Amino acid sequence: MKQQGMIDLAVLGLLKEQSMHGYQLRRQLTAKLGPFWQVSWGSLYPTLRRLARSGAVEKVTQSRPAARGSGHSRNVFKITGQGEKMFSALLEETAVQPDQEQFTLKLAFFKYLQPEKRVLLLERRRAYLQEKLAQFKENLRLYRERNDSYSLSLQNHGMAVVEDDIEWIEGLITDEKGALPAADGGASAARDTSLEGKASKAQSRPTGGS
Repeated sequence: MKQQGMIDLAVLGLLKEQSMHGYQLRRQLTAKLGPFWQVSWGSLYPTLRRLARSGAVEKVTQSRPAARGSGHSRNVFKITGQGEKMFSALLEETAVQPDQEQFTLKLAFFKYLQPEKRVLLLERRRAYLQEKLAQFKENLRLYRERNDSYSLSLQNHGMAVVEDDIEWIEGLITDEKGALPAADGGASAARDTSLEGKASKAQSRPTGGS
């Protein structure tokens, strides 16, 4: 089950981009975050109602013409100023041990962060992965003789996935830091395009670094 804060972040992030009705919102969650990030109706609509009660989103009833007879209405949700603040706070929040799903979700909305904060979150993720890699190596050192070939293969695979993730994160950090001094809009746009291109790969990466 996904943490409530993660669902709030995903919903508010998508509504920040455009107002949507429930079905469209659920479809966009999959389109934006990939098929492995699913939110059930049983989680989505209670989340929307709760966010509406708190003032983070506003529900607007829109009428639309029907093919026959009278038209019918549907509820469209839009983010409010309070919701914008809540979204920013959730996005900037840094967990002590961010898992793969949390990191992937935040990466999907990285364009809304200042460059310095993007670097901070990336460096926190790298530090977490480096610690995980050290644990893999220590386990192999201590238990290599006790494990069979399948267990060793699994450990080596997990270690390779983490090493690959570290290399990928370091590339993102290099791109961000290299663009920090840029003051002109063209350079900033190039930075965002570069990061978004790499970030899109997050949806298809293995989750061994979680």
